[in-house]
Amino acid sequence: MERLLQIYGAEDQLERILALRKEARQPDRWQPYDLERSYRTYANIESQATSIESYQSQLIPGITQTEAYARAAIEATLHPTSDVNREIEVRLERQRVLSSKSPPEFWLIVTEGALSQQVGGAEVMAEQVEHLIDLSQEPNVTLQVLPFTAGAHVAIRIPAFVIMRIAQHGITTVYTEGQTASMFLTDQEDLDEYGTIFNRLRAASLDEGNPSREALKRIARYHRQRKD
Repeated sequence: MERLLQIYGAEDQLERILALRKEARQPDRWQPYDLERSYRTYANIESQATSIESYQSQLIPGITQTEAYARAAIEATLHPTSDVNREIEVRLERQRVLSSKSPPEFWLIVTEGALSQQVGGAEVMAEQVEHLIDLSQEPNVTLQVLPFTAGAHVAIRIPAFVIMRIAQHGITTVYTEGQTASMFLTDQEDLDEYGTIFNRLRAASLDEGNPSREALKRIARYHRQRKD
């Protein structure tokens, strides 16, 4: 990561990002999983976050995936020699944060396209969407659906990003992920830009609560009918 920051002319961010990674380390619960460094950093920050704002246009985010959906997604996107069972175990372990004693405020915006994509087949998708319906009723979870009718929107060229805050340490970071690299952004200009993008996505999405929940129910019924 240090080398990438230097290549892209972001030396001024290096010290803050390294401090963020150091601050996020716990007695290492992830060591048994032998995670790649940036993924371990992400998991540690996520597990300590007081708020998480997630936008996903292509996949259901890992922190909300069912085991069957996770398996289908991992098998499709990882190299065949990867340890799929280990990856699933990590994702399920990460999900514990949402039901912990002090869970983060979690706000998810997911596109209708991601909800409709047949990852793992119709039955897997029906169960996944129904799981999201259940999650949306938790007091610390807000879920919005960005419908097809939203048309061209502010994040149409952005596949996904996550804004995580650790309030007690005054830390905020934006995480973006690509096919071959991931980035943690802490520069205030970047934080402001992604915060604005997320707020505009909120405005373009169906309202949280019943409107988004009804859309989820409709999509779940669609998958159930496809299964039959």
